[in-house]
Amino acid sequence: MKTMHMLMMPMVLTGGLSTAALADDGSLSPGKLESLLNDASTYGFTHYDEVAIDDGNRLEVEGWRDDGWQLDIDMLIEDGSLVHEKRHKDTIPDWSLTSDELHQALSNAQESGMQRFSELDVDERGHVDIEGYDAQNSEIDIRLERNDLTVTGVEHD
Repeated sequence: MKTMHMLMMPMVLTGGLSTAALADDGSLSPGKLESLLNDASTYGFTHYDEVAIDDGNRLEVEGWRDDGWQLDIDMLIEDGSLVHEKRHKDTIPDWSLTSDELHQALSNAQESGMQRFSELDVDERGHVDIEGYDAQNSEIDIRLERNDLTVTGVEHD
């Protein structure tokens, strides 16, 4: 009986380590991302062009307030507290995503197989790129058309 317990220990430890590694792989669950984006909205974000995990423990959010101030903040993933803020007066570009559009893009990415989030980037050419991980913990890249947020490509790495 002791032999059986000893043989099972590596399996138990390996399972625990892989769960810990998944939690610290530089990605977020949809619920945790939603919570952090709600925290970001309290800083005044109304338009977004980038949301990304930075250094594994911070969420970087870049975008604009409705009064035209461009914001770049870093928040601790653990509790949403602000650790860095930079801002300057600018004009909100047409290609940025509103809060509703951001949430719709993330929802469309989930429907396309994304289980965990790592990065979203919007560019002036009308593309939204979202990176993360699928159910098999493989990297997944999803491209959406900016105008209607339809998925135009899904790539598994």
